[in-house]
Order: sequence, then structure tokens, then C-alpha cells
Amino acid sequence: MKNRFLALLLVGTLAFSFTACGSKEEDKAETKTEQSADTEKKSDAKPIEYDVDELVTLGDYKGLDITLDGEYEYTDKGFDEYVSKTISEAAIYVEDSSAKEIKEDSIVNVDYVGSQDGVAFDGGSAEDQLIDVGNNSSATGGGYIEGFTAGLVGHKVGEEVAYEVKFPDDYGNADLAGQTVIFTFQVNYIAKAIDSKKALTDDIVSDKFGYDTVDAYIDSLKDKYTASLENNLKSDKQTTVLNAVLNNSKVSKVPEDLLQARVDMYLNVYEKQYQSYGTTAKEYFESMGQDYDAYVESMKTSIQESTETELILEAIAKAEGIEIDEDGYKEFIQGILSSSGASDETSFYEVYDVDGYTGERYFRQAYLTQKALDFCIDNASYTGAPAVAE
Repeated sequence: MKNRFLALLLVGTLAFSFTACGSKEEDKAETKTEQSADTEKKSDAKPIEYDVDELVTLGDYKGLDITLDGEYEYTDKGFDEYVSKTISEAAIYVEDSSAKEIKEDSIVNVDYVGSQDGVAFDGGSAEDQLIDVGNNSSATGGGYIEGFTAGLVGHKVGEEVAYEVKFPDDYGNADLAGQTVIFTFQVNYIAKAIDSKKALTDDIVSDKFGYDTVDAYIDSLKDKYTASLENNLKSDKQTTVLNAVLNNSKVSKVPEDLLQARVDMYLNVYEKQYQSYGTTAKEYFESMGQDYDAYVESMKTSIQESTETELILEAIAKAEGIEIDEDGYKEFIQGILSSSGASDETSFYEVYDVDGYTGERYFRQAYLTQKALDFCIDNASYTGAPAVAE
């Protein structure tokens, strides 16, 4: 539920970030001029008004009895599992000196050169590459053309191996599409995965993670593990409390003009993202074989739900006399500006302006409703939420 409430805010901020970073300078100037004109036009629009007390029937929202069932307390077992998972996900491979022959499931370090008619072609050569033979891919992700690794099985470390590989007919490079070439591999070594704390060495953590010793690296993971427990507890509290609040309360209706403003805001920001790429959202969806109109309808349903959530939290804020403290809001909006790559607050708001509802009002409302949710969280009673401590 909480994710639903914040979805428009986060997606909108992300879209602005793409627009700000991806536009040419002349595009930015033109956009700014258009925004100024739009803002002037929107300033004449009557602000959307409503009485939240007429729209929302509040149920219980404070003194809630909340049961949490996650893992929030530090344990040695939990930390060991966290370390193993972190190391495994890092995809670290080192030479396995005991392995000499390539098998179907081997991870192999190679240098290779692709050539056509005896001449190496552009983009066909690389050194110090870790190849997952069985999956015909890089060991760290990314697949190869069919048959690229097929001829390596059975060969030994130190050998040079050459064989034919045919590029697919629809390959992106027209010069290579459908062509048969020769790939020559120098087998440097067979690798093994580092998947446990015991397998780490000071050299490995220095090279892969930038720590001088294994102990220093493990200490850093302990800090991250503890922080993750705290974040899990905070997130679960927010989600569970919000769900309870929403289940206890009811929204009779969402004003049509408010809902349309939310929809327009989302679509406008979304459209700006694709304009920065020289296309439109509709054109992009159609190029991907997707139904843009169906997407918009789905998006409207999501925004309807998130707006209902906002109205309930707004009603709580009103009932409890919760107001916007300017210092808190300043910190809130500065965090959003920083994450979006924006520097000017006024211009940032203008990106979100729609008829009857300004961007500044939108973000101030988001801050107020978050404060209302925090109030509910602070006034709930919890079962299954121990203090996070080692």
C-alpha cells in the first residue's frame, strides 16, 4: 500500500531526472519557454478545492495493535547467511589451479579474436574474459551468439582453440549478419566461484571491494546487515500500519478534477521523458508492440488508488492538527531535488504544474501525508518487533 501511495511521486521524479539529463541545451531552452507559458496559463486556472471530511470516513488509525513477522534482530546465523548471499551475488571468480580441462559447466578465462577471411573484425576481440561455457554467456551476465562457446569443451588450459561460428541472419551489424567467422581462443585458466567467507583472502577483498583485509570487509558487511535490519523494520511498520489504516477507513469518492490533475501530471512528466529521446510515449509503446491506451487505463486505476490513500492520510492530518513544518519540508524537498539531479526548486515544481494543481502543492501534500502516516506509526503498538542490536 505504501508503495502505491508513493508511486506517482517516485516515477515523476525519475522521469524528470531523465529529461534534465538527456535534453540538448536548445531543447532545454525551448522547454523552459514552453513551461513559462504553460505556468502563466495555469496561473489563471481555479485551484482545485475539496473538503476532505466530506470524502473520507475515518476508522481507527492510532493505538493500532500491529503484528510484525519479519527478521529484525541481529543473530550470528542471520549475519552468516547475509555474508554468504552478498559474496555470492558479487560473482567473484578466481583461478582454480586444480582444474585443467574445460567441462560443459566450466567458467573459463580466455582471450579471443574474431576474424573473417583472415582479418580481425571490429568488436570481435577481447582479453581476460570470464566465460560461462554451459550458458553460452559472460560469467557476469550477457549472452553470446549461438555456438560461441560450444567448441571449448574438452580443451585444456594453455591451449589455443579456433573454430567457426555463424552470426544470426538478423544480427545488428549488417556486415556480420549471416556470416561465418573464425573465433580463436587462448585458454588462460579455469575459474571457480568464491561463494563463502572462508574462501576470501586479503588480496581478493582488496581487488574486488577495496578493503585491505578480510576482517575489514566483514566488519563493513556487519554494519550493512544491521542497517538492513533497521530498514526492514521501518519498512514493515510503514506497510503494515498503512494497510490497517486503509482497511479501517473509507473514501466515498475521489473528486474528478483532482483525479484528472493527478493523471495529467503523470502523463505530462512521462511524456517529457520520451520527448528527450526524440519520440513520444505512445510511439515508444507501439514500437514495442504494446497497447499504450491500455497502459493509460491501468495507470489511471493505480492513480485512483493512490489518491484514495492520500485523501485518508490528509483526513488524519486534519483531524490531528498536523501541519507542514517548513524546516522539515525543506529537508524533504531538497532530498528529492538531489536524487532527481535538479538544482532549482521553482523550475522543478513547474515540471509538475497542471491546471488547478501546482507542482509545489503536490509535493507539499506528499510531505504532509507522510507526516500523517508517521503519526500513525508512532502511535501504534507492535508485537514481534525487537530492538535491532548485535
